[in-house]
Amino acid sequence: MGIGNLVKNISRNQWFLFVLLSTAVFMSACQPVSEPSELTANPDAGHTAEVTSATAMPRAPLTQEVYIWQRQWRPANQTALVQSQGVFQGLRILALQAHPKPNGADIWFEVAVNHAWLQADPRPKIAVIRLDGQFVHLNDEQVINKISQVLTHWQAKGTHIAGVEIDHDSASSKLPVYRDFLKKLKAQLPADLKLSITALPAWLNSADFPALLTNIDELVLQIHSVSDPRLGLFDADQGWQWVQQLSKISTVPYLIALPAYGSAVISTASGYKVESETPLRGQLNDTHAVEELMADPQVLQTFVQKLQSHADAKLKGIIWFRLPLEGDKRVWPLDTLIAVAQQGKLAAKIELVISSDNDTQTTLATENKTKNQEILKPQLFQLSLINRGNIAGDIPTTLSLAGQACSGYDAQNGYRVIQKNGLLVWQWRADNTAALAPTDTAPSATNMPMPQANKQTQKHMLNPGCQKVIGWARCESLYLQGIYAP
Repeated sequence: MGIGNLVKNISRNQWFLFVLLSTAVFMSACQPVSEPSELTANPDAGHTAEVTSATAMPRAPLTQEVYIWQRQWRPANQTALVQSQGVFQGLRILALQAHPKPNGADIWFEVAVNHAWLQADPRPKIAVIRLDGQFVHLNDEQVINKISQVLTHWQAKGTHIAGVEIDHDSASSKLPVYRDFLKKLKAQLPADLKLSITALPAWLNSADFPALLTNIDELVLQIHSVSDPRLGLFDADQGWQWVQQLSKISTVPYLIALPAYGSAVISTASGYKVESETPLRGQLNDTHAVEELMADPQVLQTFVQKLQSHADAKLKGIIWFRLPLEGDKRVWPLDTLIAVAQQGKLAAKIELVISSDNDTQTTLATENKTKNQEILKPQLFQLSLINRGNIAGDIPTTLSLAGQACSGYDAQNGYRVIQKNGLLVWQWRADNTAALAPTDTAPSATNMPMPQANKQTQKHMLNPGCQKVIGWARCESLYLQGIYAP
């Protein structure tokens, strides 16, 4: 999608841990939780039908598709394909990527997709060709030949596709040239293949945009990562204006591309740079500040509801960027994406797990319990926070534990531990203001300009399905005494 070039109650019950709901940035110190977090999306929560014409006929729910955007496939791709089949009706698969070189020797990269996994998936598939927006000009013959080679390769492997999507961030001034390329490509594609393109909102104001539509079958409007990266990944109000604008001028069916990922805005002496799928920080020697941004699931869920009510028959569906894979720290977990897509409940469920060196565990959550859970033998306890929900939640700033005969203790990962009123108190350190990597617990900064975002360090989030070790203690017994927020 070209995002590499752009830059997103207190329960005083003394036995249980405070659960906080949050829609802020999704970055956190994260290790896979041994048990998968429970999916809280309601598969029966269908989309509300909307009246779309004077005949009062309800429109069908918008289709929902998903991009597969990995240059290297791994077993996690197969797992995500299987788990997403009941939710997303179509796949848009990165197949070929091209980057210009200053000396004119363009770089072409064909993604080695796993055709056996694709063929086992019954959903319609569209091969996406990513042509970098930095191309000074497109060599029509070369590009069409490369696309033809990929299609021939896929056909030889036995993978059937329904169409081709060209993802090219052309400058508005070059739309006439892009139109000519699309005309040539359309003429050489098999008649049964649909031709789609990704469109930028800036094109909507160009007098050359309508002519671009005469050579395609379908349009995908990208309304994320198209503005100043310091302002975030997605602006719902601006995005809705673009949808309305497109509905007035489009002559072809269209879909809306929405974000389910994050990126980092890096401040350097020469300006701001954006780190997304490809690591960038190690290449920069003058990094001043790093701000992690993540698309807000609740904002996107509300936006999907609004799209469902949009009375334009040309609007066919939504495409999510991108399909989450296990281990990808810059994308929502699949549970979250499914909940947003299906209008399910979004909730954090943060628990404190106290595990001992004899593999006995005591889990203290927000469920009703009648008495303390204690482990009476002297042993080493490890304390971990786990989010078993489907949305990021605030980590607690204070955790008070009652311990008996404790001979040692320590805190880690941003916490400190003190003795207070006979308790061991784990506190989030107020001086944790350093720039954080995507694997760390990050301050809430979703859709905030850089200056304000750098100041917002009070809230720190834990991703769903992740855990954060916060310390240890050697005691005869240890249990949660209470939690006190400042």
